[in-house]
Amino acid sequence: MASGTEVLTTPLVAVHKSLKAKMVPFGGWLMPVSYTTVLQEHKAVREACGIFDVSHMGEVMVTGANAAAFLQHLTINDIEKLKDGSGQYSAMLHEHGGMIDDLIVYRLKADKYLLCVNASNTAKDFAWIDKQARKFSEVQVADESNLWSQLAVQGPASAKAVEALIGATDLAQFRSLQYMDIMNLKLFGKAALLARTGYTGEHGYEIYLPNEVAEKTWAALLETQPVTGIQPIGLGARDTLRLEACYLLYGNDMNDEVSPLEAGIGWATRLTKADFIGRAALVQQKEAGPKRSQFAFVMVEDGIPRSGMDLYRNGEKIGVVTSGSVLPTVGGAGGMALIARGKANLNDEVEVDIRGKRKLARLVQKPLYKAKVKG
Repeated sequence: MASGTEVLTTPLVAVHKSLKAKMVPFGGWLMPVSYTTVLQEHKAVREACGIFDVSHMGEVMVTGANAAAFLQHLTINDIEKLKDGSGQYSAMLHEHGGMIDDLIVYRLKADKYLLCVNASNTAKDFAWIDKQARKFSEVQVADESNLWSQLAVQGPASAKAVEALIGATDLAQFRSLQYMDIMNLKLFGKAALLARTGYTGEHGYEIYLPNEVAEKTWAALLETQPVTGIQPIGLGARDTLRLEACYLLYGNDMNDEVSPLEAGIGWATRLTKADFIGRAALVQQKEAGPKRSQFAFVMVEDGIPRSGMDLYRNGEKIGVVTSGSVLPTVGGAGGMALIARGKANLNDEVEVDIRGKRKLARLVQKPLYKAKVKG
C-alpha cells in the first residue's frame, strides 16, 4: 500500500484519480478530500448515501485465551459487556490519563478481537499494544493494517446500498444488525467483515475487506446509485459530518495530554471495572474535577473557527477551539472547544479569535446535530 517513501496510498488510489478527486496528504496518506464540493457531498450523506475510502485506518488483531483480560487492562471501556459479534467505542491511555488514541473494539470470538485505530496513530498504537501484551501470557497481537481495505457507507439509504453485497444466506443476519454489531460475510469469494457503525451521525456501515476486492466492492456499491443516490465522499465532508455530530478527532479534540473525562467521553470510561492503564489518574481527576471540559459552540457573528484558535470571555483567554468549520446541516459555523473549568457555562457568549478579530459565539449543548445511527 506504500507509494514511494514519502506518502502512502490505498488500493483505491487509481479509482479516486479516475473520478478526478482532489487528493491531499492526510496523516501520511494521499487521500481524496473531495470529488465535487464538500457542501454537496455533506448534503448527499445526510439525505441519501455516500461511500468513503477509509482504508488508511489501522486494524490490529488481538487473539488468545487471555485476550479479553488484556483488553480490559488496556482500554477504558468494559470488555466484559461484549458478546460475539458486538463492538464498543473505547480508548487507550497513558498512566497519567492522557489519550494515546480512541478506537473501536470488536469481539469476533471469545478469543479474537479486532481493534480499529486511527490512521496517523497506527504505528504508535501498535507499538504500545505490543509492549503491553508482552506482560500477558496467551495473548498474541498482530498489525494487519496492510491486509485490509476499509469502506464506509453512510446515510439514510446505506442499508439498501450494502444489501446489494449480501448473499441470501447472510441477509437475515445483516437485517438484524444493531448499532456497533459486526458480522462475517463473503465479498467476491473473499472473507470480509461488516460493522454497523460510522463517523457521520447517520445510519451506516464500515466494511473490512481484502485489498484485492476493494475496487470490485466499491464499483458494486456505486452501481446502486439509481436506487440509493450513493456517491463518493471525501475527507472534507467526513470532517464536517463528524463535527456536527460532535465526534472527536484525534490530534484535534484529544491527544496525549487530554483525558477522556476532559474530552467528554466519560460515558465510555468505566472507572468501576478492574484496574486499567490510566485509571488511577482518572479517579484522582474525577475527584478533584477535570481542569478542562469540552464544549460545543456556534458562531453568532460571521466567521469560520478553526482548530487552535483562542477563546475569550470578558477579555480573558479561557480555552481553545479544537475543531471548527462550517456546519452545512445545522447552518452557520461552529465547532468544539476545550475550556478551563469554571470559566464558562452552557449558553454563555464567548469570543473566538479569528485571525486577530474576536467574533461572538455561543456555547451550546452537544451534539450540534442529533445522530441517527440507531435508526
